[in-house]
Amino acid sequence: MGITIAAVLLGMGVHASGEEKSPATQGNLQAWHSRMVKVPRPSAQGCFTAAYPELVWQKTECVAPPSAPMAPNLEQAPRRDVGGGIGIVTGRPTGAGPITRAYGSFEKVNQQNLLSVTSVPPAALPGEPPSGPTMPGSYSFQLNTNHLRVQECNGSPTAGLCRGWKQFVFANDGTKNGNPNPDPSPSRLYVEYWLLHYNPDPSQGQPCPSGWTEVPDDAEIHCSRKTEAINLPYLPIQSITRPALRLDGSITKTADGQETDTATFNDGLGRLYSSTGAGILHVLPPDPQEPGSEWAQVEFNVFGYGRGSTARFNPEASFNVRTTIEDGSPVKPDCQNYGFSGERNNLNFGPPGPVPSSPAPAVVINESVQGPAASSACRVAAIIGDTHQYTFGGLFYDFQATGDFVEAQAGSTFEVQTRKVSGAPNWPNTSVNRSVAVRMGNSRLALCDGTRLVVNGTTTSLPAGDSLLLPTGVAIDRVNNVYTFRDPSGNSVRATVNTGYLDLGVGVGPGATTVRGLLGNPNGDPRFLEAKDGSVLRVPLSHTDLYDRFGGSWRVSPSATLLQSCNTVAVGNPTGPFYAGNLNSNTRLWAQELCRSRQVATQWLDTCALDVAVLGASAATVYVGLQRPEVDANPVQPPACTPGSTHPTCPTPTCSPAGGCRKAGG
Repeated sequence: MGITIAAVLLGMGVHASGEEKSPATQGNLQAWHSRMVKVPRPSAQGCFTAAYPELVWQKTECVAPPSAPMAPNLEQAPRRDVGGGIGIVTGRPTGAGPITRAYGSFEKVNQQNLLSVTSVPPAALPGEPPSGPTMPGSYSFQLNTNHLRVQECNGSPTAGLCRGWKQFVFANDGTKNGNPNPDPSPSRLYVEYWLLHYNPDPSQGQPCPSGWTEVPDDAEIHCSRKTEAINLPYLPIQSITRPALRLDGSITKTADGQETDTATFNDGLGRLYSSTGAGILHVLPPDPQEPGSEWAQVEFNVFGYGRGSTARFNPEASFNVRTTIEDGSPVKPDCQNYGFSGERNNLNFGPPGPVPSSPAPAVVINESVQGPAASSACRVAAIIGDTHQYTFGGLFYDFQATGDFVEAQAGSTFEVQTRKVSGAPNWPNTSVNRSVAVRMGNSRLALCDGTRLVVNGTTTSLPAGDSLLLPTGVAIDRVNNVYTFRDPSGNSVRATVNTGYLDLGVGVGPGATTVRGLLGNPNGDPRFLEAKDGSVLRVPLSHTDLYDRFGGSWRVSPSATLLQSCNTVAVGNPTGPFYAGNLNSNTRLWAQELCRSRQVATQWLDTCALDVAVLGASAATVYVGLQRPEVDANPVQPPACTPGSTHPTCPTPTCSPAGGCRKAGG
């Protein structure tokens, strides 16, 4: 059907397929996007737009892409922030073909009315201020391929090292010369290409190929090139709350072997934008020595606006990132803990909570400023406050025993143990993490009382801002009060030191098929816990089963503990459960209001209130943006008793004005 006929049909309220126009709901916009990416563009190269519900692309004028390169990362990142080598890569599963299309989107955005971002340039040296002006409202969405074997590397003096790289980029420029950008269409969509490690040598007649630009990087020189861009209206970061918003990248081959790379962006409001490039990089067939050298992996995320900058979000920021690939397989993609982009954001990883499996198999991760995990996000667990266990399978339950316990055990090379201490005398039926120990291969690490780092039995100084790399490849770094341990297999532990206790995030690498311990679930099912002897227990557990049958089985004896270098604590179990409902009503109401003022979601108010009452106001921080679990094994607490109100759980029908109703343990 020609464009003219399609336009007539649209004028009659019918789009190009002959169907009546459906309302522009987010679901309809998503379905429309999926149809439109299969509709041929008028030409192999150029810029194109479409408006819902049209099923035709309209060619439009292209503009120059941004001058700032979206930098590659070529080294292991020393920092905890996402990007710069720390991130998540979505890979095709075993047996699948090469990726032909991938797209990224966002879900479960916390406190969307508060969401804000600023792109901050990197410092020239650690500890120095940013090397350039900050850019409020600026950021980039990047959908990056893995490094590729390409024909264009044949002209490199270091052809054996040279690799191609493709980036599908949406760059949103909210600032111009330090002021809000007056340009009504300051955003750009384009494809950026790299020849990494090309190291041109003009003296030997080996410069970057024609049309490519040299990009120095320490002792090396890469070559970079971009397609023309299509310009878009300014897109506030709050737009990621739109389910239909999506960045899409595809690679198609013509019969003569020419590749066309297409970036497509859905603004979530009924407009599609597309920029294409053809014949710029030619991917070679897989090498038996390098089987993953075709398009096999995807990195999607939100980063700073080029040149290695950081997208710095507000403290309440938290959202899920979904990456979907098309590779001819219905199997869920693989997830791996690293990244390709040199840009960053200031987010940490956390449990993603319940996630829908439709419309297609995908990898979904959570990122938040207050997230409990570090450089691992494929599988994340946490132990927080006094003490709440958020398992790898998505179960949340309280565990208030004291002594040494196995939190996580993956194979024979990774184990995490904690030493829990009682909250007595004020809170005898609570406990907190006092110390943590980690076994990573042959390395033994411990953080004792949150103040003393012990490496293989030796107390080791690690000032804030410094890092250690052990001969085993285990890396330890410290940023203020946060210690991060990670090993070459992708396992990690993040310990946040608070006054008198630790919050812990644990991540396991892609090779960890089974995790056991207090943070494990049999077959990853959050409805069950598993004792050390293999007994499977359905939640919620009775008090006896939780602390004797299950917890007792994961208790570590003095001869087997990894915490021998740390101060000992008394060993025992609580005499009964202790929840927010056990607090004095006035204390509970005060703590709930404090949590609410810190932007803690309603679902966490009672858990947060318990921690604030026992540990202090700063304990609320970890709940900001925390996603709800698949299963919460803790009982729902009755509402707090307020003076003058009736309440069935109070000793008298009406609460006393003096202090509200009290319950045992308050």
